[in-house]
This record gives sequence, C-alpha cells and structure tokens, in this order.
Amino acid sequence: MYRLDGTEWTAFEPSVDTMADRGFLLGDGVFETFRIENGRIRNDELHASALSESCTALDLTMPDWATVTAAIGAHADSGNRVGKLIVTRGPAPRGLTPVAEPRPQAFLQLSERPEPPAQVRLASVPIRRSATSLAARYKTLSYADNLAARRLAVAAGADMALITADDGRLSGGDSANLFWLAGDTVQTPSLSCGARNGVMRQRVLAWLEARNVDVEEVEAAPTALLSADAVWMTNAVAGVMPVVTIDGRALEHDHPLLAELMAADL
Repeated sequence: MYRLDGTEWTAFEPSVDTMADRGFLLGDGVFETFRIENGRIRNDELHASALSESCTALDLTMPDWATVTAAIGAHADSGNRVGKLIVTRGPAPRGLTPVAEPRPQAFLQLSERPEPPAQVRLASVPIRRSATSLAARYKTLSYADNLAARRLAVAAGADMALITADDGRLSGGDSANLFWLAGDTVQTPSLSCGARNGVMRQRVLAWLEARNVDVEEVEAAPTALLSADAVWMTNAVAGVMPVVTIDGRALEHDHPLLAELMAADL
C-alpha cells in the first residue's frame, strides 16, 4: 500500500497511528476502485470525476489526480491490476464532532485483478437501500450494508445480493449496477432507486446510445427481471457479468446484444 505525502507516494504499512484516523474509526472517507492496464487507469476521466463527486459529497479534499496517475505509472507493473484509492478525513479526536482542521489522508492499494466471473447468481436479501443515503450514492467507507448483503447471498448459494430500495423497487447488486433487456429496450434502475451511477454503468449507457439501442432508467419491481430477455450486472473491475439465476430461478442470458456488449470489453 502507498500513502500520499505531499506530492509523493511512499510505501506505507498500517500501524497503531492508523487507529486515530477517522476513516478507520468511523468510516469517514470514500474510495474509488479501478482497473489498471500497462500502468494506466482504464476509463481514467470517469473515475476521477466519480472520486471528485464522492469527496465533494463528504466535504473531503480530493487528491491531485495527476499524482495518482503518476504513482500508478511508477508502481504498477504492466500486468492486469486493480487499484483502490482511499481518501479519509485523517487523524482526529474521538467522537462525531466535526474536525476543525482536518488532515486528509490518501492511500493507494494495488493488487492483482481476479478472473472476472463468467456468470453471476443473484439472491434477494432483506437489506434495503435509501436513495437519500450517502452510502448508497457514493463509495463511502461505510460498507456494512453491502457486506451483510453479500454474506446473506452467499449463504443462500448465490454469488451476489440483489438489493431493492426502501419501497421494493429494484436498485442493483451489492457491488454492481443492474441492467436487463425487455424486448428491444435496455432498462436499468433509476438513480432515484438508490442506484449508484457507477463508471461501468456510464460506459454501458454510452455504448448503447452509440448503437441507437433504446434505454430507459426505470422504477421497476423485481418481477421485471423474470420476463427479461437478458439480465446483467456491471462494475469497473469485473466488467459485464451475465446473470443466470435469481433466487435459484433460471434466466435467459444467451442474447446477441449481451454477447456483443461483453466482447466490447468496456
């Protein structure tokens, strides 16, 4: 792991000092995860914009993006890697009192990219997502709901949780955005359903628009997925992942549009 010291990224080993950081104590921070190829961030500008929006929402200082890309170029080898950039409020006294003079910290973790799943099994979970929650709209360090949802999904024999909004509308996965094909139209949950506007979500929407495919951002019930011609999840690390079952029920997933989208390797 690396830590930003001024304008230099230096090797960092967590220590007892880390325990004074608001990110560790309270989850007071945000993160952005991205793929790295040949020392460069895929979809670089979209990730920079996403992190900036998250920092703004939590009143955090955005690290200089040029130093981030320079550090990745210097430390990431030419292989297929995953980068995770974490921004915290920094060390502060205990409690919830706002920090008068924050000392924000930035950390960069580099790791091997796991093999993307060829398919995904979803399980419905009772955890709900609120559109007004910062943890739903941004990648905050407060990931308790997502982790609990994944545990429940795995316990049910699935790979990922299917999460709905407070009123039961489809929202997305525990770590991915949701899409499905209904006839000639691709549908995805509206951001009003607590869906995060992920980088891969943006890339897929742009790809579909460029091919004149009708797209709708909708407020839909989970039953909409059962009659879909194809269902898939997306995130920046895994890309496009076909959904083959929901709660053990098999779904259609062999569709030319989905195959073309996966081949595009966005």
